[in-house]
Amino acid sequence: MLTDHWFKIAIVSLIASLAGFSSAQAQRHGVEPQVTTGSPAGLIKKIEPEYPIGFVTHGAKGRGRFHLTINAKSGLVDEVKIVQSTGYSDLNKLAVKALLQWQFKPGTPSPVEVPVEFDIRGGNRILH
Repeated sequence: MLTDHWFKIAIVSLIASLAGFSSAQAQRHGVEPQVTTGSPAGLIKKIEPEYPIGFVTHGAKGRGRFHLTINAKSGLVDEVKIVQSTGYSDLNKLAVKALLQWQFKPGTPSPVEVPVEFDIRGGNRILH
């Protein structure tokens, strides 16, 4: 149901907005947060996960794997399941939020497994 799809995105968006600041602010602290995701066949719309400064400054990083269930008619992602956690539930939630917004060509075989990595490059870790 399309309403459920957007409700999930809204809930995860709210959680993410409460988590911290935008990743652009991390550059002020000499670090560069990076998020990399796989690009499976049939992908036509890709949204990268957010990586708020609050996570970066506390050194939260990790690599996870997610199974996406794709609606055969619309190509929208109906469900995301965590196969391997990033090690942080909030990073998992940010990944799920982004992955729910992906779109594939209609008829793309489902499920699709996608790796997501949150990493911190450059600078020194900032402790509060």
